[in-house]
Amino acid sequence: MTYTTLNAVRDILIIYGIVIVVSMLVALVIRGIVMVLSRHAEKEAANAPAKPAPVAPAPMITGIPHEHLAVITAAIATMLGSHRIIRIETPERGFGWTAEARTTHHTSHAPRGSH
Repeated sequence: MTYTTLNAVRDILIIYGIVIVVSMLVALVIRGIVMVLSRHAEKEAANAPAKPAPVAPAPMITGIPHEHLAVITAAIATMLGSHRIIRIETPERGFGWTAEARTTHHTSHAPRGSH
């Protein structure tokens, strides 16, 4: 008996079917693992004590009155929505120092002249 194109196509379809079945079994195993882990996490979250609310740090700038910071924060929250202000800096400190540091770092990699 000779191996014909029809036999090759049949074998390819059988292999393709086996791959599909194995893939579905792996997907089911992964889904089962995810379900078990999510149930375990829900149980731990239910048993865990409630975390205290985070305390906002005090403003670092001493020159601006607290009332002004509250008004600025309220205006920004109204315009942008729920965002957090991480840091308020005085206007004399800009990004020049970071640009200078980057330039110094990048020029340190420049190839040197002949020795």
